[in-house]
Amino acid sequence: MGKLTKVVLISFVMALCAQYAYAGLAPGKSQFKAYTWFRYTVKAEGNFTELDESYFGLERGYLRWEHAFTDKIKCRVNVDIFSSDKEADPHGAGLKLKYGYVDFKGIIPEGKITVGLQKPYFGTIYDWKYVTIEKSLEDKEKIVSSADYGITLNTDISEGMGEWQLGIYNGEGYKKCKSNVDKYPAFTGNVRFIPIPGLTIGGSLLYEKKEASKRFLMAGVCRVARRPIDCWGELIMTKTGKPEITGFGVMIMPVLKLNPNFELVGRVDYWDENIDKEKDSHYRMIGGFNYYIVKRKKGKPGVMLQVNYERKQYEDPNKEAENEFLMQLRWEFATNPF
Repeated sequence: MGKLTKVVLISFVMALCAQYAYAGLAPGKSQFKAYTWFRYTVKAEGNFTELDESYFGLERGYLRWEHAFTDKIKCRVNVDIFSSDKEADPHGAGLKLKYGYVDFKGIIPEGKITVGLQKPYFGTIYDWKYVTIEKSLEDKEKIVSSADYGITLNTDISEGMGEWQLGIYNGEGYKKCKSNVDKYPAFTGNVRFIPIPGLTIGGSLLYEKKEASKRFLMAGVCRVARRPIDCWGELIMTKTGKPEITGFGVMIMPVLKLNPNFELVGRVDYWDENIDKEKDSHYRMIGGFNYYIVKRKKGKPGVMLQVNYERKQYEDPNKEAENEFLMQLRWEFATNPF
């Protein structure tokens, strides 16, 4: 896609959304939401014989504002407040803008256009619910950022058989903007099919052409949900840089729901950043449970206890394994629209 074509496409979408918003703008309703994750973390190398770190921390303090101008035009802004040990955060806490976008429904059939800082439609990252305390594979290994600036088209497939998305993003993620963003946008495509109830299969592509190289990412996703089992699987392949480097990753995450409020969680990750290089891959094994003390509507967490043990094992025998014990209390709420 040529530079002029990109400019024309983006301008057209922005103008269309603006015109649509102006035509349908009316007093609407707002809603305030808060997400707080308080965590106790223990870290140790090797066989967990001596602790390297042990601390409490506020890992997430989301403040979210949502406003519905009409039933077809809605917006969201997220601010993330978190514990931090970085020199740039001398008071022990950091602040960042995580989301900020507007949804326009009705412009495209059975779908919406989203404009702003949003989740990328790639792999499991856009619908990751933190069933484990750990991030999704592509987020944890810094393959794709958990949010980015861009424009996306989102459409449902008829008869509830899935969805598809197309997007254009900066490609550098939510932590970089203005002069820290290069002139090469990233293009994404994502699709999910639900051929039968309880089975979801899909795939994602991300392409970004740099000046002397490229970034091409592929992901395949499968989910089998048949109570009491809910199992996720993901396969990722990356091709980046010049000379080209090929990476490969796999995630498998089974969840066993013992009752409506208690579930056992397991997860195994494998990531090899360069398949042509020896002894640079690692495994990540996670086991634990989730206890929903209070649930909100549609089964969303209200007050929730999560306990995970995580072990990262390196292919290189000279590297010590890394262990983490995580115990997290999450409390999340939403006001009634006002």
